[in-house]
Amino acid sequence: MPKKRIPEQKFKNKSKKISEEATAKATQGEKTDHLNPSFRFTHADENRWCLSKWKAQEIEELIHALKKFEKYTWSEIKSQGSKKKGESVGCGFKLIKQHPSLPDSVGEDAVISEMRICEKKRIFGFRMDSIFYIVWFDRDHTVCKD
Repeated sequence: MPKKRIPEQKFKNKSKKISEEATAKATQGEKTDHLNPSFRFTHADENRWCLSKWKAQEIEELIHALKKFEKYTWSEIKSQGSKKKGESVGCGFKLIKQHPSLPDSVGEDAVISEMRICEKKRIFGFRMDSIFYIVWFDRDHTVCKD
């Protein structure tokens, strides 16, 4: 019996920006801080800081980190991170005020944040309710150095 294949999804309006109403929810994240995060790749930049540039071992580390993050609530994740330079723990979630230009599919009003995968690797994206939309996969800490 031949194996069944999962049909390829077809997306409407691939280049359409997310609505302002949707990005407004990102600033209301506190209402869903009691929930666990999930991760989406819908708005991942296809030109810069791509996951395809990562080596197999680095992707394994990323998957391990994402699985770990999903065990915690947003409130727990946001409470982790560095208070002083050199004392970072956990995923190091923080909001980013100065960042490179965003892909066309992401509105300029999106609130970008960073999550630490390991000492050097980061993911950047934005949150809507409990979902974190990954925009960039930074393997050598070059998106935002501070």
